[in-house]
Amino acid sequence: MAGPLAGAVVDKKGYSVALCIGGLSIVSGYLGMKKQFDHQYSSLRVSSSLVFLIGIGSTFINSACLKCCAVSFPSIRGVATSLPLALYGLSALFYSVIASIFFPGDTSSFLGFLAYSAIVILAVCAPSIMICDREHKLRRTTHNIHPTNSIELNTLRPLMSMPASPQTSRPPRPIHARSPSYLYQESSHSISGIELVKSYEFWLIFIVTGTLASLGQMYIYSVGYMVKALISYKVNLGNIHTLQFSVPEIDVLIQKDQQLQVGLLSIANCIGRISSGILGDIVAQSFHKPRSRLLFVPCIGLMVCQVLGGRISEYPTLFINSLMTGFFYGFTFCNIPIIVGDIFGMDNFSSNWGIVGLAPILPSFYFTGLFGKIYDSNSLLLLGPLLGVEGEVPRKDFVCLLGNQCYNSIFSITLGVTFLALACVTLLNFGKKWFPSHGSLPLSSVGSPIQVPK
Repeated sequence: MAGPLAGAVVDKKGYSVALCIGGLSIVSGYLGMKKQFDHQYSSLRVSSSLVFLIGIGSTFINSACLKCCAVSFPSIRGVATSLPLALYGLSALFYSVIASIFFPGDTSSFLGFLAYSAIVILAVCAPSIMICDREHKLRRTTHNIHPTNSIELNTLRPLMSMPASPQTSRPPRPIHARSPSYLYQESSHSISGIELVKSYEFWLIFIVTGTLASLGQMYIYSVGYMVKALISYKVNLGNIHTLQFSVPEIDVLIQKDQQLQVGLLSIANCIGRISSGILGDIVAQSFHKPRSRLLFVPCIGLMVCQVLGGRISEYPTLFINSLMTGFFYGFTFCNIPIIVGDIFGMDNFSSNWGIVGLAPILPSFYFTGLFGKIYDSNSLLLLGPLLGVEGEVPRKDFVCLLGNQCYNSIFSITLGVTFLALACVTLLNFGKKWFPSHGSLPLSSVGSPIQVPK
């Protein structure tokens, strides 16, 4: 929810201010949680406030780094932004591994490690971002004074280095050339606010982001229950009503496979984000096509994932769907921000992306809740003793023993959502003859004349 606010700060005040706000918020949040844990102070409001601080800090830092990379490396904008986005997604797996190896059962020390590691990372990396902030502000000031030189000159260096001919007294000639997306001028065509909302392209991107990203998030939040249902169905332990179901070996198997699926999702997500950045640059530079064409990849990919999600009935093969879902989810979330910058300009990139980034919140909440309702409706309250310990400890639990039938109906619904996303992507790429453009940049166009000094 803090995306638009963080984006506005980055666009108006620069990366340094956003970095300071984000760093202080994250460190304060984790140190506060450590102190609350150490003093055993139970307060839902305090805990919620601290988690909110951490979320705010993460959003501010991510927004600053994303725009810094996009503006600093215009010719490889996709790759430059895919790396921080990929590491952002992989960081959760990294810290989870650190916690399990070095801080098993020591929550207080781990919270302290999170806070102090954030301080170290900020101390090492913040200076380079602040230097970029200073350079980009200087570039913008120069552009305001000399607007004809607003294009990023490093992309024109080979043309400018040609030797001058004796007839150099003529005025500069406009060169009409096909302009890939990374050559869009950052100030001339940037739109935001009301003009952004008036653009049909914004709403198409908003819907595509909301649908595709929410499907990935639903799977991430629900895959643990899928593992439990498939393993419980496979291991037929006895009578349904008096089931002695909590054999320690089975619980360990379920827990390990749940961790495996989450790890596969994280790794595939990282690979998907990097692949999206590389392919986006290839499409834009080598083929002079808009990056939005690549949105067909996650649309079709997640469509296949919904089919597999409802049909996989053996938990050893669930990793296939986890890998594919993680990959296409990461592919979507890395490709969309650059498309937003290409279409609506870079001046208000962080603000615009912050607004688009809100799209998955409500759909994700709805689909995850719907998954839970369907799963619970097929679950039974089972009573039985907990075996493997001295004596018998009574225990009750909600367990679904129907395998993939515990949840497969949800994937019939989400499959229809992928068709909606595919229709929006098709309109985004090929629907200009039906919809007028409201101030946004064309997705693929012949560039405006570029003044090349002789």
